Amino acid sequence: MEPANVYAYKLVNRKEYFSPGHRACQGCAEALGVRLVGKALGRDTIVASATGCMEVTSTPLPFTNWNVPWIHVAF
Repeated sequence: MEPANVYAYKLVNRKEYFSPGHRACQGCAEALGVRLVGKALGRDTIVASATGCMEVTSTPLPFTNWNVPWIHVAF
């Protein structure tokens, strides 16, 4: 079997669905995970977020870091 040339930068979607400027801690694994999941799922995604760290840090009124439809589900 011949080796294949695979370039990671060509496999990753360059569009950001979770904008920078959120208020999560530097190096927050949850923020990084959300960003990468957004890249994997693409623009046809709806985010439903319960109250928690990610909801508080990504949606301070009147702003949001989500570039896809987003809804807060209270408890």
